[in-house]
Amino acid sequence: MKIMICDELDRERDQIIQDVRRWCDERSQPALIEFCRGWPELADKLKQGGYDLVIVSQEGVKGLDLITSARPLLDRIIWFSDLDFALQAYRLCVSYFAMKPVTGLKVERALDRCREDGR
Repeated sequence: MKIMICDELDRERDQIIQDVRRWCDERSQPALIEFCRGWPELADKLKQGGYDLVIVSQEGVKGLDLITSARPLLDRIIWFSDLDFALQAYRLCVSYFAMKPVTGLKVERALDRCREDGR
């Protein structure tokens, strides 16, 4: 599984990477985890293709703009935001949406949901 994590906050991104690695290790799911800080870098990486999942954790409308731009390029997106964009996430067919703070339990639930629905 090839996973991209997009988060401009270093500490939060490092925590998400640890949580994803733990989830993958517990399920014997090999994974290549990469990361970026924002839309220009994410767009370049998505154009190269091959990502099974993108996890976006961005503040405010910046996150909504990023999700709206990335959505046509990918089927499976997990989105964490400090604002309640649940309705927008639903309309954009985002695989999983949760409010910050990002926790290990939220990351685990998100990954389980993506795995269960096969998206």
